[in-house]
Amino acid sequence: PRHLRDTFDTPATRPQERLLVVSLCAAFAARLVAAARAWFPRVHQYQLFLQHCVEGEGEVPDGRIVERVSTRTLFHEIIVGFSACVATCGEGGEAEVQLEPLLSAFASLRRLGEAIGPLMALSVKNDESNVAKVRKVWARLAEQQPGRVSTVRQLLESEREAGIHKPGAVLADPSAAMALLWMRRTIQYYVGVMQGVCDTSASLSSKCRTAYGAILEPFHGWLLKNTFSMALAAVPSRDEFVARLSPNHLSSKAVRRSACFSDIRVAIPLMEQVVAQLRALFAELDLEDTRKS
Repeated sequence: PRHLRDTFDTPATRPQERLLVVSLCAAFAARLVAAARAWFPRVHQYQLFLQHCVEGEGEVPDGRIVERVSTRTLFHEIIVGFSACVATCGEGGEAEVQLEPLLSAFASLRRLGEAIGPLMALSVKNDESNVAKVRKVWARLAEQQPGRVSTVRQLLESEREAGIHKPGAVLADPSAAMALLWMRRTIQYYVGVMQGVCDTSASLSSKCRTAYGAILEPFHGWLLKNTFSMALAAVPSRDEFVARLSPNHLSSKAVRRSACFSDIRVAIPLMEQVVAQLRALFAELDLEDTRKS
């Protein structure tokens, strides 16, 4: 009615109305942003699942895409990455670790560190730094000798020929060799973590500490030891860890475990093959530096 409209359409009430409208819009925008933040990671995760499904196994009838894709864990990304790392090269058909596939596969391990907890941030940052060091050396060699370096062996031999390392496996730091050595140890460590996920005889925290003590601790100085000590004290439960690496909609613990355990059992031999190739190569080239960092 006009008399009501006239009552509220006054100079005294207009600022209050405007304030109310602005407040409602701000509240709506905040809810929209929160919903978007929750939704976009899921969209990205399902895009990864769909990409791996299509690239790894070909086209799938529409009615089965959701069923096939929905059970993909992020361990499947590790499978895809490490399965491409070793290839035969040269006339003799020797198995060699390919550089670009290795760097890409190693990057997929970042999510494992993040899933262990926020206190692993320093370790994750070190891993990223090692990849950057390798890429920097590789890019420099590519400028000097385009197309010559495509495998880890070729990169390490180029550094050794340059005379930057000392006899007795004393590596220059920074160098691609030192970065790749730590990357190999990190892969070994995550193999131990993944084995611990499947071995339910003890807590995941205990399994992570065992893996750390056997693989990384002998080469860590005081700072890194204390950093890992704090991080491993905050390792989540096995079910929480598995949930962080599984599709969001899988509500059943049993289904999540089954999906993760299945992918882990495929991923571990692929990672161990890369570790074995790198270990043999470092021993052959006298680059196995055992000093503490």
